[in-house]
Amino acid sequence: MPFFRRLLATTTAVGALVAAVPGAARADDAPLPLPLLAHAPFYPTTTVQPADRPLALKRDTRALDVSYTYQGTKRTLKDFLNRSSTLGFLVLRGDTVVNEQYFSGYDAGSRFNSWSVGKSITSAAIGAAVADGKIRSVDDPVTAYVPELRGTGYDGVKIRDVLHMASGHDYDETNYFDPTKGSTATMIRMVFGAKLADQAKEGGRKEQPGTRWNYDSMNTFVLGWVVRKATGKSLASYVQDRIWRPAGMESAMQMGRDYSGSEIAFCCYHATVRDFGRFGLLYLRDGKGPDGRPVLPASWVRDSVTSTEPYLQPGSLVPDKPDDPENDFGYGYQWWLGNGGQGDYSAIGILGQFVYVSPRDGVVIVKTSQDLNSAAHQAESLYAFRAVADAVAH
Repeated sequence: MPFFRRLLATTTAVGALVAAVPGAARADDAPLPLPLLAHAPFYPTTTVQPADRPLALKRDTRALDVSYTYQGTKRTLKDFLNRSSTLGFLVLRGDTVVNEQYFSGYDAGSRFNSWSVGKSITSAAIGAAVADGKIRSVDDPVTAYVPELRGTGYDGVKIRDVLHMASGHDYDETNYFDPTKGSTATMIRMVFGAKLADQAKEGGRKEQPGTRWNYDSMNTFVLGWVVRKATGKSLASYVQDRIWRPAGMESAMQMGRDYSGSEIAFCCYHATVRDFGRFGLLYLRDGKGPDGRPVLPASWVRDSVTSTEPYLQPGSLVPDKPDDPENDFGYGYQWWLGNGGQGDYSAIGILGQFVYVSPRDGVVIVKTSQDLNSAAHQAESLYAFRAVADAVAH
């Protein structure tokens, strides 16, 4: 009975982790001390190979004595990193490491779960498939590539609207501590054997597509499914060949999948802090790889991190809750856009994962964490990172 074998294997694996049997979280497979559950895979993974000639990072490190004001209070970077349970922190000025810190026994060889930072990587795969002519246009409906979704809440929905988290799909991801809703329920059901593809078919249509932002991890699974069907490759294979290796990644990545073999896509790209930094550099450099050749079209990068739709602008994502910290951001193609017209943007994941990019300052910042209060710290991160970028650039 495969289901019970999977259940037993999952229970045993999680139990072993809780009992402090660490592992599989470092690129060199060396053990790590607890706590590590936030970054240890509890699902099957596929190895994504790095570049033959990785992008070399120069070093000109220095301490960062940075302060900033948030909600009328002066704060420091050191305090923010401590309060938000930081595990890894990296600041790049171009391809130069300016600051790099690790905490709680982690180091540069440790792999961290992207959580929803992975949504931005899946978005990049969509961009690559458009550039390769595998996807004709983001104005095509997802059902042109995934006919299995006909008759569901995704029937006829444009890829663009799915990228914008404006699919209209009925999915409630407002409370990660509720095991019956959103991606929490999706992941629990996945561990117990429910295929993600089957779960994607379940939700109906709540709103007209392209009219309102609603953060929905199932949208990103659907984007990964579109890539798989359009290219004829697994998402892991396509990300490896079109993103990970051409962008000059140094270490192998572990990519999570469900028990039917479908990549999770909305999270669970397990990589090093430095390689997440290299992903940020790919966007900072308008889609160019280490050799100056385009990995992604510059137009895709631009479209990914700008939005003209009113409901995607800062202050409008959650209109019925004006004080919601998500309103400090706008939204693009699975990227969070900073307020105030500064042109900065972030890939953001639950528990405090960030890849922040400031084109104006030429800076990329990576932060990995195990922050149970990450929702409260999400908006503050924007002000902390801007202060760091300003200090580094001047």
